[in-house]
Amino acid sequence: MVVKLALKTTLFLLLLGLRVEGTEIEDYDQKLAHQEEELTRIRKELAQKRKETRKLAKRERSLLSQLEDVEKRLELSQALIRGLAKKEKLLKGSISRLNENLKVLGKDLEERRTGWSRRMRGIYERGKVTDLELLFSSKSLPQLLSRGRFLALIARGDREYLRELRSKKGTLLEEKEKLKAEKLEVKKSKREREKEERTLRGDYDRRQKLLRKVKLEKANYAQAISDLESSSQEIQRIIDDLQKQRRQYLAQSSFAAQRGHLLWPVEGRVVSKFGRHLHPVFKTVTLNEGVEIEAPLGSEVRSVFDGEILYEGWLRGYGRFLIIGHGSGYYTLYAHLSQVLVEKGEKVKEGEPVAILGETGSFSGPQLHFEVRKGKKKLDPLIWLKKR
Repeated sequence: MVVKLALKTTLFLLLLGLRVEGTEIEDYDQKLAHQEEELTRIRKELAQKRKETRKLAKRERSLLSQLEDVEKRLELSQALIRGLAKKEKLLKGSISRLNENLKVLGKDLEERRTGWSRRMRGIYERGKVTDLELLFSSKSLPQLLSRGRFLALIARGDREYLRELRSKKGTLLEEKEKLKAEKLEVKKSKREREKEERTLRGDYDRRQKLLRKVKLEKANYAQAISDLESSSQEIQRIIDDLQKQRRQYLAQSSFAAQRGHLLWPVEGRVVSKFGRHLHPVFKTVTLNEGVEIEAPLGSEVRSVFDGEILYEGWLRGYGRFLIIGHGSGYYTLYAHLSQVLVEKGEKVKEGEPVAILGETGSFSGPQLHFEVRKGKKKLDPLIWLKKR
């Protein structure tokens, strides 16, 4: 009796282990399904953007407009490449789990086959007569009935054992097919990612050519500055609209007390300060309404103080940008981003990562454009940031 109980316990634990493995595989399946949905969305958006580009190709457009178009494609390409890399990682994780599961299933199946073979060999060697002899050797009706029930239970157990054996074999074959399909999917995803990387390099070269035209030709540079000024006015309109919303909880903010104590949004060197600048070649005067902080591509951009994500968008000359409200009419702006890590309406704390630095809208590589505003007034960020 003790031996039987031990065997049942061992079998139960083995089956439990298989269910846990199966659950982990299902988790990978759910994550893969979600990732494929996200990839489908990005592919659709990228295809639409490329279609728009082909339509606009013959039109006369400003260089900044063309640059914006290329940068949006670059952003979507990068998102697709990241998504495909994530999918490949999930697939490889799933394949690893499937391999482990197949080992357990194969071992269990072999044990079951061995047990069944022993059972069949025993029946063959004894013959069915032993069951009849067992019944007819009963000395009373209750004993006859008891032995009959016992033999019925054995027969039922044999049928169940055989059913489970066939089921395990079917599961093993299904898992092998799934493993084969996922290995093929990894290769397919890798090919798509490599193709997109080649397209990305082509778009990046196109962007560099446009930037050179902006920097080297005075008329193009003047047009770019004009577009940048229009974008600045659009940002002010956005802030004016935000001011009208009068967010109640932000009225208690102590942002004004942070003058000279704000956390730096990114670690790096200030390459362009707040105020007017004279172009060394074209001799034109431009106004920088914030500061440019040079930092490595992909650096984390952090909120300089507690606040709320009020706006996220894209403008010529700014690229992808983010506006955080800090209360009492104070706002900070972060531009030239590649990714935004937060959602509109989300509350953020001082030092919390809110974006990833990119090159969108930048004429000079990866630089964070950072502004501090109070209503319509533009403030010098270096007066507000901690001294270094």
